[in-house]
Amino acid sequence: MAIRTEQDALLNSISANSLAAVAPGTTTIIDGDSSQVEVTGPFFAITALSDAVIDSSECTANITSIGATLTIPQGITIYGNFTSIALDEGVVVAYSR
Repeated sequence: MAIRTEQDALLNSISANSLAAVAPGTTTIIDGDSSQVEVTGPFFAITALSDAVIDSSECTANITSIGATLTIPQGITIYGNFTSIALDEGVVVAYSR
């Protein structure tokens, strides 16, 4: 498709760059029920495949001010800069670039 106008060029550029900005380079499944280990990122998003509880005292993320744990309901995605993640329970997909 030929780019006809400056508007078309701008929309084409936004489309190409938006995908690169949010598309994960790698996904990691983290299962809190079978392994209580800390998984090292960095990760930019976490999606709960089941109700999940992040142990904020065992991970390197800026969520410690909310308490010892953070519950993410199934199907919810949270965004942030997560250096590492430790789950007490549940299953999540963590996204990295």
